[in-house]
Amino acid sequence: MDCRIIQVEQGSDEWLDLRRTRITASRLADVCAKPDTKRYQKYRQEKVLELLGHKAVEETPEWASHGKENEPRALAGYDYKYEQEIEHNIFLISNKYDWLAASPDLMHTPDYDAGGEVKCRALYKNYRQFRQMAEHFKGNYRCIPPADRHQVQGSIWLTGFSYWWYINYYIGDDLEGGMTQKIHRVAVPRNQQLIDKMEERCLIFMKDVYERAGLTPAK
Repeated sequence: MDCRIIQVEQGSDEWLDLRRTRITASRLADVCAKPDTKRYQKYRQEKVLELLGHKAVEETPEWASHGKENEPRALAGYDYKYEQEIEHNIFLISNKYDWLAASPDLMHTPDYDAGGEVKCRALYKNYRQFRQMAEHFKGNYRCIPPADRHQVQGSIWLTGFSYWWYINYYIGDDLEGGMTQKIHRVAVPRNQQLIDKMEERCLIFMKDVYERAGLTPAK
């Protein structure tokens, strides 16, 4: 793999320390946004403050609570359906860029030869919509929503893998008023064009962050 693996409980103080000052895969879309946008400037300010020693500057969005609540069920469902041992509490740091990292939702063990991103859908109709998209564009990087492409390709970039699993999960009412639990995965192929673009934008972003913090840029 093109990164090192650190065993750490996600959400712990140690995990938060590892995230601090690093670009994580889940925030690559912010880095690749236009520099005059609020999301870009907000994330840039977070990184500047972190470099200056500030803590607890990264906010957890309200919408993320549903995924956090249902993630253990999704991981158990994945393990059961695909008969695959997985690891959740890990942190990846790029061998090439120490400022690039990710906290994958899961990685296959014991060989760490594949990983995945889990999206817990609050509505059954959304689960069906994204499952249909996955099936329609299967084998193409467009098999997942545009909002998640930077995160998934970022994990592929970090690991050097040729693909990454994208997992849709839902538990709750179905369209007929009954209860259901659904899980579906699709292999997202590597998009080298997007990865090259992200690398270019990240280098510019980190240079800007270090200059604003009055520090020497990281290598």
